[in-house]
Amino acid sequence: MKKLASTLATLGFVAALSADAFATSPDVYVVNFRNDKNTESQVLDSQLATALAMVGGDAEEVVIDTSTAAKWEKGAHEAFDRDIVPVFNQWVGLPGFAAVVDAKTKRVIGCVNGQFSANEMAKELGKMAARAKGSAYLSNASTGQKTTQCPPVYNVVPK
Repeated sequence: MKKLASTLATLGFVAALSADAFATSPDVYVVNFRNDKNTESQVLDSQLATALAMVGGDAEEVVIDTSTAAKWEKGAHEAFDRDIVPVFNQWVGLPGFAAVVDAKTKRVIGCVNGQFSANEMAKELGKMAARAKGSAYLSNASTGQKTTQCPPVYNVVPK
């Protein structure tokens, strides 16, 4: 009887953890394409960590690091685990920016880079997460140099 009670308690605990993990799934993945030797990556890393903390659970960082073969492989596994391999394939090897991907549709919503301050980046990530949810968001037109447009595709499949 004790075994049965213990087993049921364990199953209940696991089910609660699974339900909790599912309930807190992110709205967007922030796919950080980086390399240790790239100065733009270093600037982006410092801003992105703060911005993600401001945004909270709406965004999850996925690091695609090409600094070493082992990190490259780890990034490939991270992309596979989230079903965003096509995004990985497009830009792997081009460091210094982060692509924001809708977690449900797997489509790229926009990109951010080190030109944004942490506050600006958090606002943009919040807007993109709201867009992924289908919620309204306030958008301000800007004529500055900063843009959420992604760089051209880096890896093109030969025909």
